[in-house]
Amino acid sequence: MRAVVAVLLAGAAAACASAPHSDSSSAPAPDFDPSGRYAVTMSSATMVSEGGMEISLLRGGHGGTLAVGGTRAIIVAVEADADQMTVEAVAEGGRLILRLARDGETFSGNWVLGSQRGTVAARRLPGSPNRGYPSPSTGRSSRPPHSAHEPS
Repeated sequence: MRAVVAVLLAGAAAACASAPHSDSSSAPAPDFDPSGRYAVTMSSATMVSEGGMEISLLRGGHGGTLAVGGTRAIIVAVEADADQMTVEAVAEGGRLILRLARDGETFSGNWVLGSQRGTVAARRLPGSPNRGYPSPSTGRSSRPPHSAHEPS
């Protein structure tokens, strides 16, 4: 039994010694910064409402506001990567969660607020900050024609 424990400990020590050191300060930058303004449509079995959402980078993470139909909520957490975004907000009816799949500047998914649930669609509005992260390519230039950035 002692021999098995010794072999397991030696294997674990070797794995730790050969594993690359991971430091949170060297973590790669996220593929997508969710900061910006969004047009939002939320649907349930009995309603369809439109409104907006604004997400900002705050100390310690992202936050913001969501206003759709008669629902007003304070966004308290946002998790985002290249393919999806989860938004957690506090509304009068409780905790509102949006789980969204990303396709370029459009998002679709589901929302849950207590026992209520439905679908949600959002579109990131032009002019929203990108904070230096690459945006999905649409094959078009973002510069207006004949701008000062183009040669004459």
